[in-house]
Amino acid sequence: MSFLTSPQKVKHLVLAGAVTTVTIAGTLYGAGLKTEREVAQKVRKSREVTLDERIAALRDMRRNLIAKKELVEKQMLDLDSRIEERKQKGIDNKRV
Repeated sequence: MSFLTSPQKVKHLVLAGAVTTVTIAGTLYGAGLKTEREVAQKVRKSREVTLDERIAALRDMRRNLIAKKELVEKQMLDLDSRIEERKQKGIDNKRV
């Protein structure tokens, strides 16, 4: 008897394939449900945040943005002063 001619072996093969298919489908379905539940939880939590907490978070964000703005402005001033120094040195080098 060859492998595929035995009816019992064919039944075992079909059963194994069916169990594998059902397991994979169940896993994917369960993962989808879990993802939906997590998204719903995040939405619920964001809605539960009080107005005072939102204001505090926005104030913190504003402070951070102001600090970054000041840093960038300082860097721009430093760059402008270096450019001006190089221009002056370039003019002095041409005179000599």
